[in-house]
Formats: sequence, C-alpha cells, structure tokens
Amino acid sequence: GGVVGVATRDVGIGKDGKPKSTFERGVALLARQTLFAEGARGSCTESLVSKFGLRDGRSPQTYGLGIKEVWEIPDANFKSGYVQHTLGYPLQSGPFDMTFGGTFLYHQEPNLVLAGLVVGLDYKDPYLNPYREFQLWKTHPNVRSHFEGGTCISYGARVLNEGGYHSIPKLTFPGGAILGCGAGFLNAVKIKGTHTAMKSGMEAAEAAFEVL
Repeated sequence: GGVVGVATRDVGIGKDGKPKSTFERGVALLARQTLFAEGARGSCTESLVSKFGLRDGRSPQTYGLGIKEVWEIPDANFKSGYVQHTLGYPLQSGPFDMTFGGTFLYHQEPNLVLAGLVVGLDYKDPYLNPYREFQLWKTHPNVRSHFEGGTCISYGARVLNEGGYHSIPKLTFPGGAILGCGAGFLNAVKIKGTHTAMKSGMEAAEAAFEVL
C-alpha cells in the first residue's frame, strides 16, 4: 500500500468516545502525491518512517532545543551586519564537558537583535534548564551590552534535528515524500535550516510535477 492523501480528525466526540450533537466528520483530502513538511520529528512523518522502513541503514537522528528572542534596540547600539556565534559559556565549563550546544546573536535591519541558544537534548544533567542557561548567557558582559536600552518583542522555541547527512532517511515512499526538517536537512555546522528546507520543497515540487 501507499499514501493516498491525508484526513483531518473527527470533532465533536464525547469523553465516552461517542458522537455528540456537535459531531462533524473529518475531511479526507485525496492526492496522487502527498508531501510531508512537519518539521523535526513530526508525528505523521515518524509513522511513515516506521511503516516504510525509511531509516533502515541510516544513522540515528539526534535532536536539540533552540530558544530565540528578538529585541528592538536603540539606534545608537545597532551594528549593521553584526554576527556572533559562541561555544562554551554557559553550557560547557571545561574542555571535557559533554553538554553540546552554543549561541548565536545577529543584528538585523532596521534596529533588531536576534539572539538564541541551542542545546543538544542528550544532556546528562537532569537539572539543566535550557531557558535559564539562555538567560544566564545574556548576562555576560560581551553579550549584555547588545540588549541595553532594548525591549524583547518576540520569543519562541523549537526542536532541531542535528544528525546531519548520515541521519537523513530515504525521502520517498509510495505516494509521497518527506521534506525540510522532517527529513533532517538542517545543516547544524553552518546553522542553515531554512535555506535547505525551502530548497527541498522546490526540488520536491519539480519532481512531483514530473510524476503527475
């Protein structure tokens, strides 16, 4: 068998599992090709990987947690084109510390600072709090100055896949393909994920067009 589309779930189901007066059947969307772009470790994608053995012969995927804030800062503190990547503080206290991760900080027009921390989800310390480590990093003298007089205007977090090339599963299966971070295209070394995700979507669209 193969994938023939997707279906939304039924709504209006009571706690007893029976339809209520508000019951509405889910919608089945049928397609000759279905492209899955759920992001890292999507539930449908993982089901496909298991059903079709798409990870057979590949290295296991590894994951990290990325936390990011966007700050609006005074024009006087803005440094157009500024880029900073760091390892070490606060995640690693020495050369043999096994906690994997690092930080990034960018200045973006017109007066924004984009800053974040990524930590591998295989950390051994059960008390490690990634959000607290991120806030601690922001107090470092070489970092704190970038935020002075500014205001945090947005924030977020997401899971990242960091296994690299050898962790990418087989991308196609009967009736569709896996794209973007669902497939693990994030290049963690170059810190490029959006670029590769978009490119995979473009390539998949071209390939699907040929099939259809």
